[in-house]
Amino acid sequence: MLSRRGFIRLAGGGVVVAAATGVGLTQCDRMPGEAIAGWQGPPAGETEPRRRALSYALLAPNPHNMQSWVADLSVPDTIQMFVDPTRLLPMTDPFSRQIMVGCGCFLETLVLAAGMEGWAADVTLGTGEDAIVAGTAPFATVTMRPAARADADGLAGAITARRSAKVDYDGRALSDAHVSALMAAHGLSAGRVGTTSEPGQVTKLREIGKAAMRVEVNLDRTYAESVKVMRFGADEIAQHRDGLSFHGPFFWWAKRLGLVTPEAQMDPTSTSRDIAREILDTQAATTATFGWLITPANDRAAQVAAGRAYVRLNLAAARDGVSLAPWSQALQEFPEMADLYAALRTAVGAAAGETVQMFFRLGYAAPQPPTPRRALDAIIRA
Repeated sequence: MLSRRGFIRLAGGGVVVAAATGVGLTQCDRMPGEAIAGWQGPPAGETEPRRRALSYALLAPNPHNMQSWVADLSVPDTIQMFVDPTRLLPMTDPFSRQIMVGCGCFLETLVLAAGMEGWAADVTLGTGEDAIVAGTAPFATVTMRPAARADADGLAGAITARRSAKVDYDGRALSDAHVSALMAAHGLSAGRVGTTSEPGQVTKLREIGKAAMRVEVNLDRTYAESVKVMRFGADEIAQHRDGLSFHGPFFWWAKRLGLVTPEAQMDPTSTSRDIAREILDTQAATTATFGWLITPANDRAAQVAAGRAYVRLNLAAARDGVSLAPWSQALQEFPEMADLYAALRTAVGAAAGETVQMFFRLGYAAPQPPTPRRALDAIIRA
């Protein structure tokens, strides 16, 4: 994962960097407009209520920006929501727990958007643990009916402003008022949300997070899962509109110099993996508050519920000017992560039988740009 800082290191501060910052290229390789058009809300002229609600739902946070969901509109006034089994993360999320949390984010965003548009969305959760992940049974069915417009807490109004702020923060701990606002917003009935700004606990959580990142980056099979969905440059971003996006003059040059090919990214002797670790180290050092979300169960319904609560936290953060981003490497359930997974559970006080569904950073940072989303029609089937 090559950053601006990393590119300068690789280029050695020479002619390439000078050219990349020259007048002629400062605006090259910009984020393609079509890739972020969804953040403007429903397409012009779109009147069908389900499609309008889905236009907002597809903006939900989700693992690796895989957008692992499909909406079936074949039944009138109804949306059947399915997992897209072609968009899973088998190496880092072998039980598809995180994918289901992302689907919960998708569901809650739709419910909130429907309410804002004057529709009640009645939710029935699906059954069949394996069938849900295989995409042969819906994880949720939503029936829509007319209702009064509703967004009393301002969460729906924050959908297009919501971001996952995966950047350095300014080092301040989250204010008590902002913590209280988040606790009032999550809506999790079975489970709990916690935060800490206590320096000793924050230090411990930083170290667990950094160590977990190193495990993921050092293992070829887990790092390759990220490399596979890295989109370098406007052309790749426009083609895929998903995954992990990198663009701008530095990446424009790096791509042309062959520094960001999959082979270069996977080369253990390259600096790419070192840079990936360094990025997380600086993010850890600038974070003074961490949060987590715990459920007593860990079936598909609990995972969806966790996602619904998490996106409400993310939307409340956007509404209130708070930065929030997942820090989920230590929650990945492959064997080499087991010790750090256990350490995180202990650090956040998870009891036997409970599951830590989300672990995240909280703080303050500059507003962040939107990330790509696929077109509405790409996630709908009739």
